[in-house]
Amino acid sequence: MPHASDPTTAIPPEEAVSLPEASRAAPTALDNEENRHDPRLVRWNLATLVFDVSCFSIGMAFLDLSAVLPLMMERLGASGLLIGAFAALRSLTYNGFQVLVAYATHGRPRQKPFINWALCTTRLPLLLMPFFLWHAADSESARLAALLAVVVLMTGWALGDGLVCVPWTEVIARSFSTRTRGRFFTTTQLISGVVSIAIAGMIVQHVLNAPHLPYPANYALLTGVFAIFMQFSLLGVLLIKEPPAPAYTRTLQHPPLGDYFRRVPALIRANPTFQRLAIIQLLVGFGGASAPFYVLYATRRFSLGDQWGGLYQVWMAVGLVLLMPLWTFLSERRGPAAAVKGVALGCLLSPLLALTLGNLSPVLFGLVFLFMGGSLGWGLWIALNHFLLSHIAEEERPIFVALINLLFTPAALYPFFGGLLVQQKQLVSVAGVPVLFLLTALVVAVGFALALRLEAPSTET
Repeated sequence: MPHASDPTTAIPPEEAVSLPEASRAAPTALDNEENRHDPRLVRWNLATLVFDVSCFSIGMAFLDLSAVLPLMMERLGASGLLIGAFAALRSLTYNGFQVLVAYATHGRPRQKPFINWALCTTRLPLLLMPFFLWHAADSESARLAALLAVVVLMTGWALGDGLVCVPWTEVIARSFSTRTRGRFFTTTQLISGVVSIAIAGMIVQHVLNAPHLPYPANYALLTGVFAIFMQFSLLGVLLIKEPPAPAYTRTLQHPPLGDYFRRVPALIRANPTFQRLAIIQLLVGFGGASAPFYVLYATRRFSLGDQWGGLYQVWMAVGLVLLMPLWTFLSERRGPAAAVKGVALGCLLSPLLALTLGNLSPVLFGLVFLFMGGSLGWGLWIALNHFLLSHIAEEERPIFVALINLLFTPAALYPFFGGLLVQQKQLVSVAGVPVLFLLTALVVAVGFALALRLEAPSTET
C-alpha cells in the first residue's frame, strides 16, 4: 500500500523519554534485531506485502499519474489549472489527516482493522470509473460526469491510502528488521519497475494509439485494469498477518487529544535532524509542481500523439529499475542520508534536463521522465521514510511518520501553482524558457544543497 499521491511517516505518555534522549540510546545489534521477528511470520508477510506493493505498482503503470492521467484529464476537457488543482487535491487528502490517524492508532496492538476498513471503503468504488469513461463521448453531460467521477473517485482513493499510511508503515516496521525493510522496498520496486516497462511499452502505448480502440474506450480500458489491480493490492493487504505489538504498547497511556497536539511542536523543536528532513522534503518535493505538465509540454512542443504518454511512462519505469538499486546501495554502504542526497540530485536533474537537452528532441526529453521515475515519486518516499525509521525510536515512530507527511501538506499546492503558469494549454515562457521548469529547478536546487548537509541517523530501529 505505497504512496498514492503524486510526485512519495502518538505521543508517548507524559513521563516518556524525550526524542533526543531516545535518539542517544545505543543501537540494537543487527543480529538481535533479526531475532526479534518470527521467521515464519516474516516470510508470510514478506510474500503478502510484495504481492500488495507489486499489484499496486502494476495498477499505477496502467494509469500513471504523471504520464497518462494528465492526458486523460485534458481529453475530458480539463484546463491546465484544473489538472494542477486535481493533483493538489489528491496530495492534500493524502497528507492532511495522517496526524489524526497517528493519534487514533498510536500504541494500539492491532493496526489491521482500520487499514482494512479504510482501503475497502475507498478502493472498491474505483471499479465504477471505467463505466463513466466508456460513455464520456456520448454527450456533453456524459463528459462532465466522467470528469467529475475521475476527480471524486481518484481523490477518494488518495484519501484512503493517506489514512492507512501511518498504520501500514507501522505494520512494515513491526514485521521486518532494518535490513529486511530496506530490501523489501527495493525488491518490490524492482519487480514493479520491470513489469511497468513491459506494460507501458507493450500495452499502454498501443492502447492509446489503437485505431480500433478510439477515445474514450482506450482510457476506459486503462482505468478498468488500474481499478482491478487496486483490488488485487487490497487482497494482499487483507492477507497480512499482523505481527505482535511492541512491548511499549502494553504500558502506553493514550493522552487527551489536546495534550497530544500541544506536545507536537516541542517534539519537532527537539529534533533538528527531523526539521531538516522535513524542509528537504518540502523543497525537493517542489518537483511535483512540474510533474503533471512535462508530458503536456512535450506533446505540444514536438506535436506528439497520446501514445507518447506510454513511451514516457516506459522511461519512468526504466528510471525506477536503474535508480532504486543505486539508492539501496548508497543506503547500505554510506547510510540512509546518502540515499536522500542521491534522490535529491535525481529530482533536480528532471527540470534541468527539461530546460536543456530535453528541448532537442522528444527522445531526449525522455530523460526527464527517467530521473523523475527513479526519484520524485517512489525514490523520494522510500529514501525519506527509510531515513526516518532509522532515526526515530520505536515508541516515537507513528507520530513522526504522521508529522513528516503533515508537514508536507503545503506541497499539495505545488501542482496547482504549476497550473497557474499554464495559459491556454501552453506553459508561460520568458525568452523561450518555461518559467515553471526554471522555478522548479531553483527551488529543488536549494533542497539538494540542504540535503548535502544532512547528518547520518542517530539511532537504528
